[in-house]
Amino acid sequence: MIGKKPGLGPDNEEATSVIGEGSVFEGSFEVTGNLRVDGRFKGELNVTETLVVGKNGYVDAAVKTKCAIVAGTIQGDLNASEKITLQSGSRLEGEMVTSKLVIEEGVSFQGSCNTAKGAAPMQRATPEPSRAELEQEEAKVIEEKIGKVVEELAKK
Repeated sequence: MIGKKPGLGPDNEEATSVIGEGSVFEGSFEVTGNLRVDGRFKGELNVTETLVVGKNGYVDAAVKTKCAIVAGTIQGDLNASEKITLQSGSRLEGEMVTSKLVIEEGVSFQGSCNTAKGAAPMQRATPEPSRAELEQEEAKVIEEKIGKVVEELAKK
């Protein structure tokens, strides 16, 4: 258990799980309550209450939580049903989905954000087909049409 630091601790009195500084965890992790990450986590993370990523914390994961307070780094999609707070010096690379968002000065954010109330998790867009793929598809259609015309002519 850690002491509350201003702006970095959960807002309620529930027990907090901790991935401490110097610790590394990989895999799928589900936490009932709050989680603080001061070490490194990689995988999939589900937290029922508040996720706190400390200044030295690093999360490379798909994250689902109620609230997130980020002072460190998250690389991956972050879905918080209530609120995301990105504190000065934090870094987020990925998609954010939440109904409330607070971004302090000095945050690095690269990705997309959906703050519509009750927003559903964003789906990754399917990549646009390349010009070569479009030309290949067009060539197939033309070949099929030519084949049908040849068949019709052969019948006559």
